[in-house]
Amino acid sequence: MTADLELLGWTAAESAQVPGDAIVARVFAVHRSEIKVRGRVAFKRVDRALAGGLDGVAVGDWLQFSPDGALLRILDRRNAITRKAAGEHVHRQVLSANVDRLLIVTSCNQEFSQRRLERYLVLACDCDVVPEIVLTKVDLTDDAAHYAAQAGGLLKDVRVHLVNALDAASLHTLSSTIRVGETLAVVGSSGVGKSTLGNALGAPNLETGDIRKMDDKGRHTTTVRAMFELPSGGLLIDNPGIRELQLTDCEHGIARVFSDVFERAEQCQFLDCQHETEPGCAVRAAVDSGDLPARRLDSLSELRDEQARNTEILETKRRRSRDIGHKFRKLNWSKRAKRGQ
Repeated sequence: MTADLELLGWTAAESAQVPGDAIVARVFAVHRSEIKVRGRVAFKRVDRALAGGLDGVAVGDWLQFSPDGALLRILDRRNAITRKAAGEHVHRQVLSANVDRLLIVTSCNQEFSQRRLERYLVLACDCDVVPEIVLTKVDLTDDAAHYAAQAGGLLKDVRVHLVNALDAASLHTLSSTIRVGETLAVVGSSGVGKSTLGNALGAPNLETGDIRKMDDKGRHTTTVRAMFELPSGGLLIDNPGIRELQLTDCEHGIARVFSDVFERAEQCQFLDCQHETEPGCAVRAAVDSGDLPARRLDSLSELRDEQARNTEILETKRRRSRDIGHKFRKLNWSKRAKRGQ
């Protein structure tokens, strides 16, 4: 493949899936009726109803086309940032695909929440995407260092950026690290300054909005997931604000984010210790001594219970779907037998 695809994030993982002369394009935006893709030459729009095979397609995906323009397939993803879709029905929703770094954006005001940040960190670590925390609106607080210390203590070696998106100088430590062809995704609640940050990094004309003074929260300004090319040569995926972030099947991410708890748990007297009232519990001892914040243990327990519950519901839905499919196949076989086929 030529270098122009590498500018769009093409890697050896994608190259290994197709012949050298394959016609490929990357998904830059997903709408209900169409998707916007770009290959070697220019952007084009693909009608979802006519193309077919685009169920579950996400921004950041790579598509392979035939010489006459027909969609052949979605290439296997290097990774996918997923969550439980909002609402009562439990299913996974892919937020973006083939991401190198996840910028978790929160602001230095009432919106700041360590528990919410932990959820985003689990999301990133579970799919082996490098997470970075971006603290915005540092110009509106006198204690930005305190916010940075709280954020940096949530995951070993996590990079924390303190930025004022209206001050280009404060963005240098972030913008200077963006490599050509690197894909970054931005996530966070509405009103924390994601679109303002994207504009400051060079993404064109992202709409921004005001926040409510009572709780420092905002309304959605970004309504469609889309990817933009940055002047630095990187690519930025802008996501709508996330009000509900529930996790499923994320033990790998939980183990990484809460490694401080799990390391102490290995020293417990009992292998099945629940870290409640058992004798010889190293985790409780660390909490009592102040070496481990009690909040970390509570947060871990909440996340594990939630992801186990959601994962069980998902598996139940899969089993029910398989059972229904099996019944329909048996019915079809029976009908064919009666007709002598």
